[in-house]
Amino acid sequence: MPVDLNFTIAAPLLALAAGALLILLLDLFFDYKKIQAAMYFTAIGAVLVAGYYLLPLWQGAAEPSGFAGMLVMDRFAAVYGLVLLIAALLAVLLSVGRLHEDRSGYLALLLWGAMGMVLLGGAGNLMVIFLGIELLSLALYVMIAFAPERTAAREAAFKYFVLGSVAAAFLIFGFALIYGATGSMSIAGIAESARAFSSEGSWAVGLYYKVGVGLAIVGLAFKMALVPFHIWAPDVYQGSPTPVTAFMAIGTKAAAFAAMARLLVAAVPAEYQPSFLLPLSILAFASMMLGSTVGIWQSDLKRLMAYSGIANAGYLIMAIPGLGLDGLSAAAYYLAAYGFATMGIFAVVRILEAEGVDGSQIANLKGLFYRKPWVGACLALLFFGLAGIPPAGGFVGKFLLAIAAVRGSAWIVLTGLILSTGISAYVYLKVIGTAFTRTKAAPVAEEGAEVYAPARTAAEVVLVIATVGTLLLGVLPGPVSELVRVALAGM
Repeated sequence: MPVDLNFTIAAPLLALAAGALLILLLDLFFDYKKIQAAMYFTAIGAVLVAGYYLLPLWQGAAEPSGFAGMLVMDRFAAVYGLVLLIAALLAVLLSVGRLHEDRSGYLALLLWGAMGMVLLGGAGNLMVIFLGIELLSLALYVMIAFAPERTAAREAAFKYFVLGSVAAAFLIFGFALIYGATGSMSIAGIAESARAFSSEGSWAVGLYYKVGVGLAIVGLAFKMALVPFHIWAPDVYQGSPTPVTAFMAIGTKAAAFAAMARLLVAAVPAEYQPSFLLPLSILAFASMMLGSTVGIWQSDLKRLMAYSGIANAGYLIMAIPGLGLDGLSAAAYYLAAYGFATMGIFAVVRILEAEGVDGSQIANLKGLFYRKPWVGACLALLFFGLAGIPPAGGFVGKFLLAIAAVRGSAWIVLTGLILSTGISAYVYLKVIGTAFTRTKAAPVAEEGAEVYAPARTAAEVVLVIATVGTLLLGVLPGPVSELVRVALAGM
């Protein structure tokens, strides 16, 4: 039987891969000092070309399936792929000014990591899910360590590698059990088996199947940093270079959620999701409460954002019991709002780093509004977004997730949302209060640090984009949410 080689749906992935190879070839054949800007423009161009090839998939103009059903780049994949590509584009801009590292290798890894993330959203086979997880993980392992002068970066990379390997073992063992129970590695084949298991109102499914789905959820929950699989996040966030932390915070969460949603839609019929996925709701509740509560005592902004990411992973699970149109569109909307807010906050950290200041220390934000009024105002708006305060997009995102949870009778996660939102609002407002403390005294720059204007300018561009995106999602929720719903309606 011939394999349908549908290269149209693979074009976004091929664009990212080609961009990575072109960057390495530029470094191989030309003088390094003369092609620094060209490498960044190549990386940006590769992301933009990948986005261009996603448009026909978003519009449903192309046949979504190919390669014997192993790749399904439908509207669902296009929506989440767009979120991931925006994160990759902003991460490239934040990476401007890497003075000592190997830029070509770093940028190539960033594109390959983005490729793995987009692949997860379009995976139509269990092995493709595993391939996507490993592709993004291997890229991130190395990117985290791309700071040779920092011991913390190497330590963070090692921790992430060890714990990531354990998560991969859970994932592959779960896939093996699912295959043993259903006889299929295909998502479509698993869905067919799930419908066969569900007969006359009963959920007649074997132990192997249940354990397999559970282990697969554990492997993906690790990437989302759900409790109790979150232990890697604070140290890895803190030890990684700022652009890598920003990219990882958004990309791994969105990609893992997309893969989890696609798997669970197939593996569990909608009428049985609330009861079958009750343990996942409990993990989501624990993630919300731990992430918001532990953030109170953090003095490092990166660790604070790690715990914020843990809580936000719990928020995303609110869409799981309603994995229909409402749940998936709410999750995509919230991921966009969370992504803009998170990327903008790390852009502020990067602006301070470009001036020789340790921007990850919350104490160094003191008086930011009076030294840099527009940066301080943007920071406040972005934290409003994470707290779910209007007019930022996070408010609308949480509202949509709450509606999806109510319709899916997910009362546990809805309770967690209400409680943790109040706690996290206190944490975020405390950071805003630090930035608005009346003082013009600038923080002391690190010894030997130099001001690097291009890095600061690029970070300021990212901050503007993130702030505008947060505002648009907050003040124009109707057109954006309707666009997402229309795109997902045909999946």
